[in-house]
Amino acid sequence: MRIRLTVLGSLLLVLLLLPASAFAHAERATFFPDHTLASTPKYRTTGPARVVCKPDSARRIKKAFGPGQKRTTRLRQLKSCKYRHIQQAVDAAVSGDRILIMPGIYREEPSRAIPVKDPKCEGEGFWEASGDNHQADGRVPTFMHQAVCPNSRNLIAIIGDSLDDPDRTCDHKCNLMLHGMGRKPRDVVIQNDRFKQDVIRADRADGFQVRNLTVEQAGYNDINVVETNGFRLTNLVARWAKNYGILSFASDNGLYAHIDAYGNGDSGVYPGSGPEGHCKRYGIEIRHVDSHDNVLGQSGTAGNGTWIHDSKFHHNAAGISADSFAPGHPGMPQDCSKWEDNEIYSNNVNFFEDQRYCNSVPFDKRPKEKVCPQFLAVVGSGFMLYGVNQNLVQRNYVYDNWRSGMRLFWVPSTLRGDNNANEQTDNSNANRIVNNHFGVTPDGKAAPNGKDVFWDEQGMGNCWEDNETAAGRSLTSDPLLLPTCASGGSLSPVSNPAKTAGDAPCAVWSPRDNDAPPGCSWFTTPDKPE
Repeated sequence: MRIRLTVLGSLLLVLLLLPASAFAHAERATFFPDHTLASTPKYRTTGPARVVCKPDSARRIKKAFGPGQKRTTRLRQLKSCKYRHIQQAVDAAVSGDRILIMPGIYREEPSRAIPVKDPKCEGEGFWEASGDNHQADGRVPTFMHQAVCPNSRNLIAIIGDSLDDPDRTCDHKCNLMLHGMGRKPRDVVIQNDRFKQDVIRADRADGFQVRNLTVEQAGYNDINVVETNGFRLTNLVARWAKNYGILSFASDNGLYAHIDAYGNGDSGVYPGSGPEGHCKRYGIEIRHVDSHDNVLGQSGTAGNGTWIHDSKFHHNAAGISADSFAPGHPGMPQDCSKWEDNEIYSNNVNFFEDQRYCNSVPFDKRPKEKVCPQFLAVVGSGFMLYGVNQNLVQRNYVYDNWRSGMRLFWVPSTLRGDNNANEQTDNSNANRIVNNHFGVTPDGKAAPNGKDVFWDEQGMGNCWEDNETAAGRSLTSDPLLLPTCASGGSLSPVSNPAKTAGDAPCAVWSPRDNDAPPGCSWFTTPDKPE
């Protein structure tokens, strides 16, 4: 044990000397809302409505809907249209309004005309240090920036709180709904200019809903929900963002459902700094999501208190990532989420091979379908669980991930800015991986992972039990023997130093200035297992 602790100390010293890494999501200092004051909003079909349309909406309605009552209803609603741009309707809206968006392509030209670097919001109070190097200048906008210059960085902004009170709760434009009125989400497209950071931002906008539309080409996030108590994101397409398709941060009482997320440079869906339920409740639910062709299917730094189920994460560089990597994320270390009844498969797409192109061609000059990594991923992995506690992974199908079906690793807390020696091993504990299907498809065909489980052997109470494989095959793991739940789980406070050392070089990856760390093998495509 003394030898292993000495090696651990040496690794920590190396990590402390490494340059800051480009991890996760950049946001101002945020605070969790009081979850007892709200609930997930219900879908509304009645109530005050403001109608937004385009000159060709009638033609598009007739194309989308065959003859019948729905076409008649939409054409009748179209007669009430008073707005050509969604932000105009948001500006006019009051709490409880529904904004009905008729079929069309919405480029929000008035918002585009506002400069991203609006001189009105360059003075004191409009910016703060990010605490990391997410942004090139190390700064992020404050809430005052969002309130005073809402369309500087956002194509559509729903800002619910007032500047003249300290409560951080919604005062106006609460319970607002954006509802696409096409037959399917692709009938209403909100198209960014690739400069605005967020296409839709809901900030302290309690009760916020978006339904039945497509959002694309964000300079950072297609949809971003921040410090919001109660939100509902349903029947959506989120595609081709520089970073995230749909992101929530320090928000609670939320739902992501029936979402197609693809072509994003970080993850398709990201419930980051999730609800602090401490395993007593799940404050965010994610269901019926199809997240594919992203760098990561689903991720969440400090992604706490989230229930992810009945979804598919496939053909990404890696399927699912939960971590305690980055500074500036409330809720560290990550804990108490649940993944069940999902399919995590064929996550072997290597976007990192084109990093030279990505570094030489600005986002606004690339084809919209071009995916350039903004976050690291262990290419060929199903689950990347790095520095997480008390999570439940059960009844999932995890197959055809060429490097590993699941990786469970400790993360020294110094990587998130905590240099307290007593807290370095405060993560990667008490995770339960039970009743899953590794290396086999739902119809029973063998589709092996490189290794079903790759674990660094660290943590207290981590356990695997009753996980099944294809007929005639055994679970493949490193180490060969995994602790069972019946035995109480793992008992080692320190990791296997060889495995920790093997991953350490990759921790300093950065898309801008360190895209090929020496000694890191994460970004090569593994061979397909037999």
